[in-house]
Amino acid sequence: MAAACFLSGSASAQQADSTPIQLQEVDVTSRTDGAYASGARYETKSVDLGPLGKKNALDVPMSVTTVTQDMIVNTQARSLNQVLSYLPSVHIQMQQGTEVTRPQSRGFQGSIVQNTRLDGLNIIGTTAVPVEILDNVQVLNGLAGSLYGPAAPSGTFSYTLKRPTDTPMARALVSYDSLGIMTGYADVSGRAGPNNMIGYRLNMLHGQGQGYVANSFTARTLYSGGIDIHFDEDTTVELDAYHYNVKAYGYPGAFTYGSGNSTILPAAVDPTKVGYGQPNMGTNLTTDSGDIKIRHRINKDWDLVAGGLYQVADRGLYGVTNSLTNDIGNYKTSRGFSAVSRFDVGSNMVYLNGHFDTWGIKHDLTIGTNGYINGQYGNKNSITTQLGSASIANPLLFEQQAVGPTGGRYLQSRVFQQSLITGDTIHFNDQWSVQGVVSTTWMTTDNFSKTGQETSSDRRSAVLSPTVSVMYKPAEDWTTYFTYAESLQQGDTATSDAINSGETLAPYRSQQYELGAKYAVNKNFLLTLDGFRITRPLAYTDPTSRVFQVEGEQRNWGIEFFGSGAITPELSAVGGFTWLDPRLEGTSSYTTSDKLVIGIPHWTSNVFLDYHPDWAHGVAFTANAHYESERAATNTNNSWAASYATLDLGLRYSTKLNGYNSTLRFQVANITDTYYWSSINVGNINGTTQPNTAWVGNPRTFQVTWEMDF
Repeated sequence: MAAACFLSGSASAQQADSTPIQLQEVDVTSRTDGAYASGARYETKSVDLGPLGKKNALDVPMSVTTVTQDMIVNTQARSLNQVLSYLPSVHIQMQQGTEVTRPQSRGFQGSIVQNTRLDGLNIIGTTAVPVEILDNVQVLNGLAGSLYGPAAPSGTFSYTLKRPTDTPMARALVSYDSLGIMTGYADVSGRAGPNNMIGYRLNMLHGQGQGYVANSFTARTLYSGGIDIHFDEDTTVELDAYHYNVKAYGYPGAFTYGSGNSTILPAAVDPTKVGYGQPNMGTNLTTDSGDIKIRHRINKDWDLVAGGLYQVADRGLYGVTNSLTNDIGNYKTSRGFSAVSRFDVGSNMVYLNGHFDTWGIKHDLTIGTNGYINGQYGNKNSITTQLGSASIANPLLFEQQAVGPTGGRYLQSRVFQQSLITGDTIHFNDQWSVQGVVSTTWMTTDNFSKTGQETSSDRRSAVLSPTVSVMYKPAEDWTTYFTYAESLQQGDTATSDAINSGETLAPYRSQQYELGAKYAVNKNFLLTLDGFRITRPLAYTDPTSRVFQVEGEQRNWGIEFFGSGAITPELSAVGGFTWLDPRLEGTSSYTTSDKLVIGIPHWTSNVFLDYHPDWAHGVAFTANAHYESERAATNTNNSWAASYATLDLGLRYSTKLNGYNSTLRFQVANITDTYYWSSINVGNINGTTQPNTAWVGNPRTFQVTWEMDF
């Protein structure tokens, strides 16, 4: 009887926004139905704020943007980078290929572990994440140290796993991407056992073929499983695991510039031209992940959630780098990256959430802890190999060379971080409320040589990251807020040219001021407008004293406007714009002080529209427009990447075949075949002469997917 009560679905799920289990079940069921109908609403009613639990999106005093399951499905997203590109405050910083990236928001560089989470637990952010296992993607823009512990002010990227469904489901998909990548995918879910107490969700995928460059090759393989065990209506155990492998060979490599005789970034090249990449050279990424979570409702006012995750990311980084040697486009090509070849992370969380009153004043109290241990492993021998010279005007294919022995791996560094979080949201009345959250963190970083000897160690204890918000609701469908936040992040380590080489600086403290308003249009379309100012310390080696120390800062002003949901019964939209003014201040040289940060445009806009007219039942038309203004390509701002705009157009048709739901989707991405630099990475934010890196964007491609529910 208890299991039957729990599985009754939406009625129990609506009792409280802070009940994680029940809300998750409702979200999955509703999105699954909507994604395969001709119309999709793309609504975000609630957001997950980690220790604070599920909250009404309208009442959150922070900028939080979400890509729902409907949108992931209907845009035929193949990678997490594609999903994140729909959010105008997010920029993708590519590292060693299209899947090795660091997402960032509001113009600040992201980190490896601190800014990325899977179901609330830290994961490796610089390896491939399969979108097929995700129910939604959520980004908390700006500082979140009070919730998650010390991190760069580049936002928190939260990926939510699909959960087992109450109704049995078997879904099959077949897709084809130009020029010849065929993919098969299956998604199976249901319940079993006494009183259906065990729920399961299985996802399996394999695809391979030639991409948009002749003789390129892509292969993806996924095995994923999730189990929910409902011991009673108050206690659930969730188990999840996945294995994901991605290979991508022959695509355009990185272009580095800004050192030696090369000072400027050339115009974007044709990504389909053979020779900017090399056959059989690219990335081979394997990620294995497993986690467990326990959710328990103590009573109607108090809930407990605890969880742990372990993940290993093996990174075969055999991609191509084209290092420009002059400003007329000549370059030298090398194979292989010297970056970390293996990461592991063990992360944890325990949160207790409750509601109580004191003299008529309502409180939402949070007490919890989260943290992780992260290991980083490098190859003892360099795998970088010089291949030859060519030019942008005349790229060449080079003779294949065997990869030299790696010499085995060694532990380069181990990072430990654990935070205690306390928070309280005080509701004085229906209009006014105040929220305060603070984390207290212990941090340790140990670095090791190839022989296993510890070369340096840094330990910090009881460092604080607070956030304070004041909220005012002039009406039920309006929320205005002001938020002040401080957040710590791991200090940089002195470079080899400094007399204090190897020294890790004290943790940095970033600051943020944010003023915003949210409005629910007809309860179905949420608009958010906010402005902010964020600063973070800047460290560099002083040219006179040769001491690596904090001297300047990065200062970003910004405005964000974002909307999502159903504008009318026939038209849904997701998107908006972001204006940024990201500056370097107080650097070691007047040539870089008060200059724009590399790779961050003043203006970014992305708007996705889904039109599903009543007069054409089962038919829907989609369009996605993306725009970025020009971006600084060097720290001295003497070179720029041109502005660009892309347009994706799609069509889908949903009907029943032999009584089964069926959907056919077709999309042309970058329909104008625009050439552009998709990612421009700063070599070093402090203005030194390390080379910068640019990656070319995808050309015009088409996608077709056929799905059947059985």
